[in-house]
Amino acid sequence: MRPWVPRPIDLAVAAVLCAATEVELWLVAPAGLPLGAVAASFAVGTLAFAWHRVAPLPALSLGMTGLAVVPGALGVDPALALGWFVTAMAFMASAGFHARRPVVALAVAFALLCASIVLLKGLVVADVLFAWLLAGGAWLGGRAVAGRTLRAELSEQRAAAAEQQAQWRAATAVAEERLRIAREMHDVVSHGISVMTLHVSGVRRLLRPDQHEERAALETAERTGRESLAEMHRMLGVLRGPGLDDDRAAPGLGRLAELLDPARAAGLQVGLTVGGDVRPLPPGVELAAYRIVQEAVTNVLKHAAAHRIDCTVDYGAAAVELRITDDGAGATGPAPGGHGLVGMAERAAVHGGWVDAGPNPGGGWSVRAVLALGETRVETPPGAREGR
Repeated sequence: MRPWVPRPIDLAVAAVLCAATEVELWLVAPAGLPLGAVAASFAVGTLAFAWHRVAPLPALSLGMTGLAVVPGALGVDPALALGWFVTAMAFMASAGFHARRPVVALAVAFALLCASIVLLKGLVVADVLFAWLLAGGAWLGGRAVAGRTLRAELSEQRAAAAEQQAQWRAATAVAEERLRIAREMHDVVSHGISVMTLHVSGVRRLLRPDQHEERAALETAERTGRESLAEMHRMLGVLRGPGLDDDRAAPGLGRLAELLDPARAAGLQVGLTVGGDVRPLPPGVELAAYRIVQEAVTNVLKHAAAHRIDCTVDYGAAAVELRITDDGAGATGPAPGGHGLVGMAERAAVHGGWVDAGPNPGGGWSVRAVLALGETRVETPPGAREGR
């Protein structure tokens, strides 16, 4: 729609005001009144209301001239028709709401009302004061509504911006956690490739001189392994941030007792229970389980105000299950400003598992994580909160 074209609703309102004013004028007009000129002036004034949004000041000037100044010059009281009063109030309230220079609009409305009074009755102070109250009251009403509308719009914009920022932070947290997982998994995979390459090299050296085909196959496997290892190191160099130690060993479940030492040092009672068929797990699973327990213990120390924390590790045939519970105050959601539960869920998902975190019925907070040990994904049980 073109900027100077009024809205259909404004055209409809202006048409209704015009029709009402004209009907009332012709019904109650006294004898000797120049009906044609007054009716035309009222029609122009009321129809100008259709442009009160797109051109507030011109519409106000034209409307008040047609409603007040011209009838006053003709010696006719503008208030002869009730539609005049309704339209005038609408014009002045609209000037306070839509005009880019609302004070100028107020001055224009007051000046035109005063001009109509002077033309009709001369300079009468009481009538001038009434005009001031008439214009100022409607204008203040428009300004008040404009202020509330602006505050409501700003509140909606702030709420939308806060929601977008929260979504951006969550997406950033997921991306950062996935990058961290990728760095650690590169360490694990690089170590595995290195071990395989060394074994292939050792077997090749044990071959007899006449085993040419076997030697060629093993040399190809060894060369491919070394090339893959070099590529892995190059990728790892891109993923690693500055200051990270490439030689540090990946932690695992065997270091859980050491992991719980900070909780003991903080004065918490610590319980560690290990059940099932305890055995070495794939390095990636070991690392993911360690990080999940580490994040859960960190959240307890930061946010729970707990007195006791219990950690349980259950080695199953197809999965390893972790439980970390505390007796603290807990929370109704993730820790403020943090996305630790998002990282837990990401790590569990990488290994075909899931995470359930939330308050306990009897008080405190619990984190339960299950990581698959094979290719089959562990189904999430009904009602699991999956890190929420």
